[in-house]
Amino acid sequence: MSRPVREVRISVVLHLLARRGELPVRLLPEVLRVSAATVRRDLAVMEDEGLIRRSYGRVVAARRGEELPMSLRRTRNIEAKRRIGILASSLIPSGALTVALGGGSTVRFVAEHLAGRTGLTVVTNSLDTAMSLMARQVVDVRVTGGTARPLSHDLVGEAAEKALRSHRFDFAVVGADGISPEGGLTRHSARAAETDRLMLERAARRIVVADSSKLGRAQRARVAGVCGVDTVVTDAQADPDLLDALRRTGVEAVLVVMRPSSGPDVPHRSRSAPWHRDYGEIP
Repeated sequence: MSRPVREVRISVVLHLLARRGELPVRLLPEVLRVSAATVRRDLAVMEDEGLIRRSYGRVVAARRGEELPMSLRRTRNIEAKRRIGILASSLIPSGALTVALGGGSTVRFVAEHLAGRTGLTVVTNSLDTAMSLMARQVVDVRVTGGTARPLSHDLVGEAAEKALRSHRFDFAVVGADGISPEGGLTRHSARAAETDRLMLERAARRIVVADSSKLGRAQRARVAGVCGVDTVVTDAQADPDLLDALRRTGVEAVLVVMRPSSGPDVPHRSRSAPWHRDYGEIP
């Protein structure tokens, strides 16, 4: 089986563990529709990642919640996230700007497409985002201090929050573990939610990037209501009714990355970004 298919199986197991607490290993081949040998290999990978513990024919979650480690999130919805990153980065004009970038696999694609910008200062609490920005040694990268979260490679806590409070941002770009008209922007981690909240509160323009799998979901830690967001960038699998509902709650623009008409690659286009559907107007 390919790695992406394994990631789907791992996500199913984590979801079931979040609901039930533990699972008998003997039932997993039937649930996942794979052989017992495949289940054993999957569980070995999950154990190596620190996601589960195995004991006496049962498997339990090593930690609470359904947050996947970054190594797994990077492999999910890659093409959608790449296109979202291109479009979101095109919303940030050239020039001497200070931008806050959060963590997450989608924001990382935004960072990759900002990495060549001259005159740009980026403040981030994400180690992965910082590494992506430093690849071309052009952007002035400033990393907050804080306590590292092993699952997400971001920095949280008092030191990170103090660093963010010392800046004002022209733009902030953050990801989401869930976003809905009722629940607003949410994260798995309360500490991560607090750093994202500060980025948004201290920015003149606020952009949320989230692939369609995050839309309509609400996680336990609230970052902000959708009225506290200027632009949401997502992909073409998103439910149009949900996008319209987000627009009605106060989001100024909901931009949806469209599928290319031919071929898998989309060129890095600048401000016009003609390959998207606009659910609102950007002032």
